[in-house]
Formats: sequence, C-alpha cells, structure tokens
Amino acid sequence: MHLAATHSNVETSAIRALLAPGETVSIKKIGYAQALSLVRLQDIHNRRANENWIMSGFPQLRGMLVEAVEALDHHGWKWWSSQPCDFPQMQVELVDILHFLLSHVISECDGDLEAAAAALVEYSNPGLSSCIFDGREYVVSSCDIPQLLELIAAFAICRRTNLPLLEATFNACGLNWDSAVNLYTSKHVLAIFRQNHGYKEGFYTKIWAGREDNIHLVELASFLDSAASDFQLRLYQKLEERYASPSFSADGAEP
Repeated sequence: MHLAATHSNVETSAIRALLAPGETVSIKKIGYAQALSLVRLQDIHNRRANENWIMSGFPQLRGMLVEAVEALDHHGWKWWSSQPCDFPQMQVELVDILHFLLSHVISECDGDLEAAAAALVEYSNPGLSSCIFDGREYVVSSCDIPQLLELIAAFAICRRTNLPLLEATFNACGLNWDSAVNLYTSKHVLAIFRQNHGYKEGFYTKIWAGREDNIHLVELASFLDSAASDFQLRLYQKLEERYASPSFSADGAEP
C-alpha cells in the first residue's frame, strides 16, 4: 500500500498563521501526570458506556481509522471542488483519534492505568523525523496534513498505532500536549453531556440549532478559562443552556 507522494509545506505555514499572534507550538513529550489524567478520564468515559469495556474487544483501531477520515474531510480533500479547511473541527477530530488510541493502550495494559500512562510516556516522540510504512520511508517534515492523516489511517487499518505520528500531526495542526489535553477535557465534557441526553439509547442527535454539537463545544469553550478549577462544570452548564434554548445568536457573542 503506497500513499500519495506529493508534498507541501505551504499548508502547514497557513495553519500556523491561524494561531494567535506570537503563539508557538512547543514540541515536548507528554508528561506522566498528563498521561495519567488522560487515561483516567478515558476509562471513566468508557465505563459509562460499558463497565466491562476492557474485556469487550471493541475495535479501537477501527475508531482511529474513521476519525482520521473525518479529520481529512474537515480539512478538505476534493481537488475538483472548493473546500475551506475547518481548522477547529479538524483539531477536534485529532482529539477523537486520541480517544481511541488511549483506549487501545489501556486495553493492551489490561486496564492498568498507571502502566498505560507509563507506556504513553515511553511511546511519545513528538520529534519524529520519519516513519516506515509498507517498506517506504515517509519524512514527516515533507508530509502535508492530509498525508499525515492518511498515514494514521494506514497504520490503524493494519491494526497498529503510532503515537509519534499523531504527535507530529498535532504539531502540524497547531496543537501541543497542553492544548491537546485542554481540548480532550472539553470533548470529555461533551461525551458526558451526550450520554446524559440519551446517546447510548439512540435518541440524542448531534445536530441541534442547525450545527453539530462539536461546533457548539468549541465555540462555548472559547468563552471560558480552561485553566479554571470549575472549567468542566461551567462548560457543561453552557452546553445545557444552549441545548435547552437553541435560539441563540450565532454571531460570536456569548449566549
């Protein structure tokens, strides 16, 4: 299996331009405390859906594949049609990939969360320069974002993970571990919100007030201080308010 070999760094430069003035992405390994926090939240989320999820054999890598394709769709890939890049939603999809990767690592560690956190720290290598797939070397700095997403999908469909590749894609999309963890925490709040509104039972719809809930999430989180101790509680309350009263201003003003 060979992936497209057309390379461009122009796109990554454009993504960088979307960052706040003076903002840079620090490339560093995930810390143990961050890793442990992530696997704990992931385990909590998974147990809400199925208490015995670790023994279930759910295809976590299939989930990574699907989320990589969804990220590619938000980026835009149709060369025959104009497709503006939905940058915030592409970042959300990268965090969704992380959800499934975390679940896979926890399962591989038989539910031992501390061992899973240690494994993440060991696997972490955001300075990845290249990777080998199907006997071919891919230089990360020469890959554009669609190619990085294709590689994530390729590894996933072959039942393999590559955390450094995901980290490289984070970096290409303006994320580091601090910002990825903040976005993951926001998505964790949305996951709880979905479950509390009938997601598992099948009567919750992701589209309300004319937009997908991921879009509402990113918008509402932007009004809050992610470092605040009550961030998760306040974000959940904002979701409740908007969900209950979908007639809100969509011009960027806080509801």
